[in-house]
Order: sequence, then structure tokens, then C-alpha cells
Amino acid sequence: MRIFVIVFFLFWGTAQATELTIGDKASFDVEIAKSDEELKKGLMFVKEMPEFSGMLFDFRRFEGQGVAMWMKNTYIPLDMLFLDCDMKIVSVYENAEPLSLTRIESKRDFCYVLEINGGKARELGLSVGDKALLRVKK
Repeated sequence: MRIFVIVFFLFWGTAQATELTIGDKASFDVEIAKSDEELKKGLMFVKEMPEFSGMLFDFRRFEGQGVAMWMKNTYIPLDMLFLDCDMKIVSVYENAEPLSLTRIESKRDFCYVLEINGGKARELGLSVGDKALLRVKK
């Protein structure tokens, strides 16, 4: 009984598989970070990430509060795509330096940040104005 309870609580509330598609250019399997803990941890301590995977940070509740990203304890280079509340890319930061404490910001207001493997945005031609669509996979 004790094992069942532990397993239940480990998987209860686990996010469903989510896919983020950017126009007809790319599709990524993403984890969504919403809670304070998830937003702070992000992709820290990740040593490798599948080619078409990423993390979507949901900052809607912090809109207008000057949120910035950084690479503390992040071991892989990342591209950061800043998206407005309509899921349109408003800024792209390429190849963020691993382990850097430099603040990474967007000059435009944003609600979400998509982190993907460094160099992927340029490789796929992802740019300002591209529209993203988020859907739960079945």
C-alpha cells in the first residue's frame, strides 16, 4: 500500500505531453514551467536535450515586472524565444552561454519564453513575427 501511495503522488499532477509548433517551421516536445520552483529551476543541471525538445516558461502572471532569464547551473547552450501573450515571437536570443549569470532580456513585452537547443532557431529560420501554437498530445 505504501508503494502505491508514493507512486501515486509522484505521478499525480504530472504534466501531459505538450507540443509547441512554430508555423510550418518546427515542432517541439516541451515541458511547461509555471510554478515558482519550476520557473527558477528551468533547465538547470540538464546535460543534454533531445533535438526537438525544450521548455516553455509561462510568465503571464509576471507581465510587466521586468522578468529576465539567465544560465545559472545550465550546462548546454540555449536559444531563447520570447513570445507575447498571443504566442508570437517578439525576440530571439541565440546561443546563451552555459553557466553565465548575465541577465537575458527582451526589449519587447513577453508572456512566455521557449528554451531550445542552442543554434536551433537559426538552423530552422525561427524569427520575430513567427506564431507558435501549443497543444496537448493525445
